[in-house]
Formats: sequence, C-alpha cells, structure tokens
Amino acid sequence: MMIDRQLKLVQLFLNNQSSYLTSDEIATYLNVSNRTARNDIKIVNMSLLAELIISVKAKGYTLNTARYTIEDIEAALQRFSLQDSNHLVQLGYRLLMHHTIVTLTDLEQQFCFTKRELLDYLERLRMWCDKFEVDIHIKKRKGIIVEGSETAINNAILHLNQLATQHVRVEDLILNELPEAHVCTIRQIFKTNLQAEQLSTSDIQIEQLMIHLILIMKRHQSNAQSWHLNEEALVISRGIIEEINHRLGYDLNDDTSQLFSFFIGYHFNKFELTFEKLFIDSYIQQLILKMEAKMHIPFSQDVILKDNLTEHFSRTYLRIIKEVYMNNPLTSEIKTLYPYVFNVLFDIVQTLSQRADITLSEDEIAFLTIHFQASIDRNEVTRVHMVICCYYGLGISQLLETKLTTLNRHIKVQDTLQYDDLATYSFEGVDVLVMTHDIDVEVPSYVDVIKISPLLSEKDQHQIQSLVKQKLNPTITSHDMSSIPIKVITAKSYQSLPELFDRAHDILMACHAVQEDYIHTALLREKASSTYIGHGVTMPHGDPDKVLKSHVLIFKHSEGFYWQEHEVKLVFFLAITPQDIHMNKQLMHVLAQLDDSAVEHLSRLDEVAFKQEIFGLIQG
Repeated sequence: MMIDRQLKLVQLFLNNQSSYLTSDEIATYLNVSNRTARNDIKIVNMSLLAELIISVKAKGYTLNTARYTIEDIEAALQRFSLQDSNHLVQLGYRLLMHHTIVTLTDLEQQFCFTKRELLDYLERLRMWCDKFEVDIHIKKRKGIIVEGSETAINNAILHLNQLATQHVRVEDLILNELPEAHVCTIRQIFKTNLQAEQLSTSDIQIEQLMIHLILIMKRHQSNAQSWHLNEEALVISRGIIEEINHRLGYDLNDDTSQLFSFFIGYHFNKFELTFEKLFIDSYIQQLILKMEAKMHIPFSQDVILKDNLTEHFSRTYLRIIKEVYMNNPLTSEIKTLYPYVFNVLFDIVQTLSQRADITLSEDEIAFLTIHFQASIDRNEVTRVHMVICCYYGLGISQLLETKLTTLNRHIKVQDTLQYDDLATYSFEGVDVLVMTHDIDVEVPSYVDVIKISPLLSEKDQHQIQSLVKQKLNPTITSHDMSSIPIKVITAKSYQSLPELFDRAHDILMACHAVQEDYIHTALLREKASSTYIGHGVTMPHGDPDKVLKSHVLIFKHSEGFYWQEHEVKLVFFLAITPQDIHMNKQLMHVLAQLDDSAVEHLSRLDEVAFKQEIFGLIQG
C-alpha cells in the first residue's frame, strides 16, 4: 500500500506530463533522500499501476503514457484515495471504539499495513483527534493509548466521517457491532413501541436511535440518572429495553434504559423546560442582537427567525447540558457555502460562552448558520432605491423614471426632485442620486451620485446597470485593498500547522500588526473549529480586537501539507481589524468559490502573477 507521500509523487508526474524528472528533482520535491525517492517509484509501480513510472536513459523518469492514458492514471489515483480514506476511518474506529490497548504489530497484521504506513495513518489521526481533546500516542512496551473523556471519545467516533469521502459512513461500522439479524429485530422493536405511543417515526430517526443505543451498550457512559429528561420517555425506553432483552437474550440493565430515555425524549419532544426557558430566551435575544450589530441586517424584526431559533436551541441546550453530541453531516458544506455568516456566529458564540458558561461545537454553530442564512434570504435587499433630480422639469423626470424601472427590475425610483430641494432633502433609505447636471450640494457619503443624459443613452444604461450590480453584490475595490498589506509566502518544504502559525506570528509582530497574544487566539479558534473551507483552502484568523493594523498573509504550497485531516495548498491568514470587517466578508465569499483546478493553478504561480489573479478575483 502507498502512503500519502507516494500519492503526491504520482500527482507530481501528472502535473509534469510532458517532462522528464530526475531522481534528485523528485527527492527535493518530496524532501527525502535520493534512495527513498527511487524506492517510492518502485512502490507506486507495484501498488498503483504496473510500470506506471518508467526511466528513460539520459533523460529521467516520466509517466508511461504509451501504456496508460492520463484518464486511466487519474481514475486509479482516485480509487486509491478512496481506499486510503476507508483505511483511515476504519483504523480510527478501531482505536476509539474499543477500550483494549493494541500494539503496532497487532494493527499491522489486522490492516496489512507496513510499519511506515501505519505510523503515517496514526499521525494523521492524532492531528484530527486533537480538536476533540482526544490524544493518541504510542507507549513503549504497551502499545497505542487513547486518552480523553468518554464524552470526547464518543464525539470523535460520531465525527469519523470527516476523515472520509461520502462513500464511507461510520454509522455502518457502528451498526456492524451487532449481528445484522439483531439490528433488524431492534429496529422493529423501536417502530412497534413508538407507534404504540402514537409517535410517528422516520428511518433516519430509527437509525439514530440504533446508533446511540449501540454506543451506550458498547462504551462506558456517565451517570445514567443525570440523563433523565421525562418520565414518559423513561417508560417508553424501559419497554423497549425489556423487549430487546426478552427477544434477543440480552442483559441490558436499567442504567441503559435511563441513558436511552434521553434520546427518546430528545427525538420525540418528550421533555419539559422550566427555568431553562428563561435562559434560552435570553441567549437567543443576545445572539440575534449581536448578529444584527455585526452584520447590519435587521434580524430582530424577523419573527420567523426568533421562533425557529427558540425551537432549535431548546433541543440544542438539552444536548449540551447532558454532554450529548450529534453529528451534523452538512457542517463542512455549510462552512464552505456561508463562511462569513458561520465565522461571525462563531465569534459571537465564543463571546457569549464566557458569560453563559455554555459552549457550542462547530456542528451546533453550523445549524444556527442555516437559520440566520434563511433569514438573510427572506429579507434580502433586492431593490436599489434611487432619487432623480432633473434640471429639465417634471416631464423629463417622469420619462427617466419609466426608463430606469424598465431597464432593471431591481431599481425603485423613490422620488423625483427639483434642484432647489436637494439641500433640505432627507436621503434616508436612498442608495443612488441620479442627476442630469452637475451639483455643488453635499449629499450623505453612503449615497452614490451618478450623472446621465436626460434621455438615458446606451452608455448611461451600461453605467446604471453596472452600479446596480455593484449595489446588489458589493465587491472590494482596489482602493479598499490598497490600505491592507498582503504578503505572499511560498513554502519550499513541508510545513505543519504549528510551524505556519509560528511563522505568521513572527511576520505580524515584526510589522507591529497585532498584539502579542493574537496568534494564541487564532490557534484556539482553529482547535475549536477548523477554518478549512474545502478544495485545499483554509482561512485562519484570530480575535479582530487584537489586530492593530489589517494584514493578509498568504502561505502558498504547491504540493500541499496536512491541516488537521485535510491537505491544503493555500492558507489565507486574515488578520483584519473590526474597522475593515466588511472586507473580511468579501474575502471569505470569494475564497470559498475557488475549486480544485483554480487552487492548483494559483498555488503554482509566482508571487507577482499570484497577487494579480487574487486581486482580480476579489474585485469581481
């Protein structure tokens, strides 16, 4: 089996299809010895495709395109990558799910790994587990030790899907802990007992109940009494556990019933909120007001948002106080699609946690992101409000109004004025002042002034359309960005996440851009929720209040390195002050649109060309 370095080797040849590479060039690229580079080629030829990389005398190594098409090679690489993620999930599951200490030799035999392959997988797992406060390490004469609270380990187990593609589900591994016939019987017991209580169920709910029951059965849990939510849920749970014991010969005790009753109560709203409701209402109110202040969107006027958040957070609060974690399968996608909303929410939730002593995971924040994004979509500003001031009188003003509203459905003409009215006119809610002549009257800075001909020429129409597009989809101008220093750092060799943060700290401190503890806040932010947004791009950032002057550091690594469980090629370190936060929104939005091919292209550009392309993307 190949390891990650050898996958990079194949990708190197794919990126240089028409070239010959010497063993010295390959060794430099992989940061290994010449001998190791030649050995890696042998392993690729044995493990991926026979004679894939061939040696041509006096030229070097190249792909065997006489035997394989590029499509064949890419397909083989994709299949192997899928297999690689399968192994990573299965190894993680083996270590986290079972309490027994296992040796390296045991795992080598069980998974048919070489020692080097196993150590490579263990290092990737260790980096990933760190964000769940679970430590994986090797002790001499003992084996591989997994340390962490039961809650933290269970949380990591439920999130193992993060290490794999959509084709691998940790849920299937958990279900395989019991014989298939037993799983079918227990599913039927769930349905029968819940239907008897007139509770409608879905297949997804039944699977979730099954998953949590198996985790209760197979892993040690905290005090069962502390999980009790509702007497009715406990009665239902006891009936289910009693029938399972009777039909399958199990010996599940009342602690299991107590623990499982939480999930009955949670899924089917069998719980009561008393004094907790006061806290929930207060928390939601603070959350909405802080989001409104940060994003300048009237969330407090959205009744639907408040009702939806209250209903959702009531259930969230129950999970948190019982230390029960749920996997949100859409978290990564939500962070990619709505990076700015997610990150603003994250910062606000962190602030609230210091006062309320309640911490939300990135899964919970992703759920909240959807509610706020839905509110944004409901109340999206789809109108550009214009006022016309025409020197030529009412007739021309009315003609212009008709032409403008016909030109673009987003235009709303709010008023038509005479020149003498300008000085005293209130421009509240106005986006654009349309003039047919020059003016010497001051208007508010937030109002754009545009001069056109009285009959709206074709050139004027293009000018208006461009302005409307800019108003509806604001971008950062070159003037905005000119005040923010951007430094591009091309990594010549492998860099780990801690090394990169240390480098960022040194650069920002040398520029007097941040306070001493800024990088520490960025590290804490990264540990709590990865800033990876997909396609080899990540956007780390710390507390904006500790930024003295906005800077953007871009770390570029054409071959990639691991950022927790993900491989990244572009790291955009956004040290942005609160005053420049509007630029943060546009930066995050643009970077989230980059796909694999764009990232691959950008990572290989020189600094000048790279900056030009990035500026072009940001400015639309």
